[in-house]
Amino acid sequence: MPISIDSEGEPMTDHAPPDVAMLARLYGRQVFQAAYRVLGQASQAEDLQQDVFLRVLERPTGPVESWPAYLVTLTVRMAIDRLRRAQRWRRLLPSWRAAAPAAFDSTEQSAIQHERSRQLRDALCRLKPREAECFTLRHVQGLEIAEIARATGMNSNHVSVCLHRAVRALEARLGESDPTTPEVL
Repeated sequence: MPISIDSEGEPMTDHAPPDVAMLARLYGRQVFQAAYRVLGQASQAEDLQQDVFLRVLERPTGPVESWPAYLVTLTVRMAIDRLRRAQRWRRLLPSWRAAAPAAFDSTEQSAIQHERSRQLRDALCRLKPREAECFTLRHVQGLEIAEIARATGMNSNHVSVCLHRAVRALEARLGESDPTTPEVL
């Protein structure tokens, strides 16, 4: 359903769902620029640009007074969330921080990253099911503790305890198996 554009080029507010394709054509560049300013990488900005328009499509909002302002605000917030999620991962696995290249320079680095990913998946499989579920919902899906509690039927304190235990168990398992740590012979 097409959206109405007023004389200033702004989509008119009404209760009909927005035409996301039209919004992407009109404001896609602004969304990309906002994402790029926060993230600093074109590939990540492009990914986030798509995520923003998918969110508008999947979760329609009420009446919007200014689509450019709404989209840029949504973009900045989603970019910050993405940076925070990446920061949580780096804090979670402190011994693996150096192994987070944006692109692989060599086959060897690619193989090392693949091995680390495999080790993380193996470590997640060894956690208790509730701990693995809470960890995945928090650190992979980015849900807040209250949202995890609602989704799992647990109370917030229990979720926090499961998260704490999962992080400690993963740190213990992954800290011992860091493939970049030189072995003393």
